[in-house]
Amino acid sequence: MPTREQAIASVCVCQSLSDMLQPIHLFRYDALYKHIFILAGMNEGIEIIILEDGSWEFYEDDSA
Repeated sequence: MPTREQAIASVCVCQSLSDMLQPIHLFRYDALYKHIFILAGMNEGIEIIILEDGSWEFYEDDSA
């Protein structure tokens, strides 16, 4: 279950993406890591992780 901080941050991040007219392709809560993952952008080029404390960061997959 997402934390209250994650829920609020999710709305803010999604609103920002919407303001920039960026489509949101995937919105997923990962119960194992307790992160929210958002995949967005015209070419699915924006990946965002929202942490339990409500902070967020762009996700960079080092394995790719």
